[in-house]
Amino acid sequence: MKKVKAFLSIVFAVILLFSIVGCESDKASTQKVNNDTKNAAKDVKTTPFSIWTWLGAVEVWGGKSYDEVLAYQEMKKRTGVDVKYVHPTGDAVEAFNLMMTSGKMEDAIWYNWKPERALQYYNAGRILDIYPLVKQYAPNLYKLIESNKELKKQVVDPDGKMYYMPWITLDKYLNQSEGLALRADWLEKVGSGVPKNNEELYDVLKKMKDQKVSGDKKFVGLTGYSPQIYKLFYGFGVADDWYLEGKKVAYGPASDRYKEALKWYNKLYKEGLLDKDFLTNEGDIYDKHLVDGQSAGFIDNSDSVSRIMKLAADSGNAFSMKPIPYMEYKGKPTSLNSTAKRVAQPYGLAIAATAKNPEGIIKYLDYGFSKEGEELFNWGIKGDTFEEKDGKKIFTDKIMKDPKDVPGLAATKYTNSAWITSTSVEATKAVLDSTGVEARDIWSNVDLSMAFEPILWMTQEENDIINGASTDIATYKDSMRDAFVTGQKDIDKEWDNYIKTLKSMGIENIQKAKQSAYDRYIKK
Repeated sequence: MKKVKAFLSIVFAVILLFSIVGCESDKASTQKVNNDTKNAAKDVKTTPFSIWTWLGAVEVWGGKSYDEVLAYQEMKKRTGVDVKYVHPTGDAVEAFNLMMTSGKMEDAIWYNWKPERALQYYNAGRILDIYPLVKQYAPNLYKLIESNKELKKQVVDPDGKMYYMPWITLDKYLNQSEGLALRADWLEKVGSGVPKNNEELYDVLKKMKDQKVSGDKKFVGLTGYSPQIYKLFYGFGVADDWYLEGKKVAYGPASDRYKEALKWYNKLYKEGLLDKDFLTNEGDIYDKHLVDGQSAGFIDNSDSVSRIMKLAADSGNAFSMKPIPYMEYKGKPTSLNSTAKRVAQPYGLAIAATAKNPEGIIKYLDYGFSKEGEELFNWGIKGDTFEEKDGKKIFTDKIMKDPKDVPGLAATKYTNSAWITSTSVEATKAVLDSTGVEARDIWSNVDLSMAFEPILWMTQEENDIINGASTDIATYKDSMRDAFVTGQKDIDKEWDNYIKTLKSMGIENIQKAKQSAYDRYIKK
């Protein structure tokens, strides 16, 4: 369950905008685009091929295969192409590693193709450089890449190679889909107003506990997954990873501001203002704490906020959640979340070097970037899953009034906007309730200037430096961070040795490698 919910956090937290291709005011141009997209499905015919991908949200509503999703059924009807979907059982990471190590791969592989991983498997001869194929067989995607400088820098490396068909993401509004939400009734009861910074948040939580807002139930404070809880580092002007100080690449966990933030977290933890179960990363636990009326709030995506409110209402304990702006740093709501700067997700389909017809696969996948394809994967089928009123698309009751699932999850039975396509902001807004709309509006009003670039292409030498130490450093940093927060280790006594250990593990060499890559990125 933990892995499923973690995936949902990606799916619903990272759903993004792209303006539909081909919308032109000139009547003749519009007619040409319409004619082209009507013929698009006819142009993608190819031999059958296989796609390896995890189920994600499909598993949550009980699906066993992408074949059960309307959009993929419709793709088969429109193109005549028979795609075999292979879904790993058990741990997806282990299944991926085994597949790539053995070389017994499906034709296309959905995964997080971060630059170092993509380069690793390209150099190992496992996946293809698809840019020449994109230029020749994917006119819709190629047009997008060539028309957007940031997109091109993120999906094409400095040597002109491209390693996967991407999920296009072009809007900050939808990239900022996660944030803090507090119990609205408890916030009103303590009368402190909306907290603007970390100290005000501490004061609000302390008042909630002191005033026993949870009644005879134990008050557990803030809850959620630890990676989300640790977004509160941002209020100290630091990230739990890499971030930017102007044009300088900085490692947050080695900074004095990080030390200050750790002391703040430790204060919350000691005083019972931070859920002591947050390190388990078990969604069922934090769901229960929220629904039962023990938790003051959590950090998650807008869909999860609505889901919690529905669960609470269904259990007879209805309450509303109040979306809270990001904590302020230097007077501005600030996020150092690098994913908010993505114009393309690293999630996508790499083409195996063993694929028999890679050009046909590229041609097929490019349909997702046509006008018809974008509509299919974002909205489904007109007259079935969506209709138009006054020139505006809206989802039908099949999605908006699903008897079991909230609209955001129900939509995944028919569509998949987190696929090889451009995700529509209008479609994403269409499944949000009033709380979701409010949350997105509030969370997207944020300063991102200190957030690190989400996708940097490294040289082989830089990759070797980073890969040689990053995992060990991250493991050590995470263990020390959690120990500092929980009080298992004394921050003041252990800090100097902690910094010394990071340096001995090679953090300064990694910083230099990332700085070099960042310098190339901003000059490109």
